[in-house]
Amino acid sequence: MKSRFAGILALAMLCTAGNAMAEPYSLRVGRGVAAEEQLWLMAALPSVTPNQGKVYKIDMTEFRGVDTRFQAFEAGQLDLATTSTEAALFAAEKGMKFKIVASISEEALPGFVTQFMVLDNSPIHALADLKGKIIGTNAARSSIEFWARGAVKSAGLNPDRDVRWAVVPFPAQEEAVRSGKLDVGAFPQPFAANVKAHGGMRTVFTSKVAVPFAEDLQVLIASAEIMEKHADVLRAFMSDYARANTFYHEHPKEAKQALIDAKIVLIPPQIYLNMEDNLRDPNGRPNLDTMNRLADLLVADHYLDRKVDAASIVDMSYLPK
Repeated sequence: MKSRFAGILALAMLCTAGNAMAEPYSLRVGRGVAAEEQLWLMAALPSVTPNQGKVYKIDMTEFRGVDTRFQAFEAGQLDLATTSTEAALFAAEKGMKFKIVASISEEALPGFVTQFMVLDNSPIHALADLKGKIIGTNAARSSIEFWARGAVKSAGLNPDRDVRWAVVPFPAQEEAVRSGKLDVGAFPQPFAANVKAHGGMRTVFTSKVAVPFAEDLQVLIASAEIMEKHADVLRAFMSDYARANTFYHEHPKEAKQALIDAKIVLIPPQIYLNMEDNLRDPNGRPNLDTMNRLADLLVADHYLDRKVDAASIVDMSYLPK
């Protein structure tokens, strides 16, 4: 009797262990609210990601800006996160451990580039007119802040003394400008398209004043722990990301509609489906040359204390060959 009971117990434990082994790994992903469509598509249209639900499942959390995302990342609360290249270089220079595993979008002409906008009747017409004005940024040490600081400096102004800064989430910046709480708002897509559809605002400068060359805008970073302990899961995820990236390039209207249907994007469909889009690398691969040029620029502008070599923080081996 005891032997039979022991056998049943052992079988039950074996089944339980088998079920645990079959449970897909929960990937904790931190995301933003702009220019990350291929990543969002993985949650909105899981049919394009065959490994999802088998090897991994996505636990995706939206963050206001890169500063709060990095806080959660550093606290071990995220396996993967999106960030601007500027913020990634800054975090690496401060000693944070991660690797950039994919490019999501680019800040490059002839694609869309971030617009810094004012009311039509604003007295701001030239960069020198920014003196004494309030400029919106989405987070400290973000690409938005860097681009705006560069524009201010190009007019011979001091970004620490001659202007004021206010951290306002992207979805709230339009109303902040229209209500007078901000003099200048920062608008990536899809928020710029929404502002232009509403009318009454104009562009004073773009991101290309500060960075006159193409750069990776949003990149995906992976924690050291997920790379060391669950490399197979990360490879399965990145294989699916590559599929989502391809789907977005080949079926942009269908992909964007899926994001609207999933309520990930709340911009009116007639605006979102027809907006000017950022450029995106078809293979999802970061550009090391432009990343190093950007690092040089960040050091020259005292945004970084020392240069970070792009090769030291990029690992494209998890993407499919």
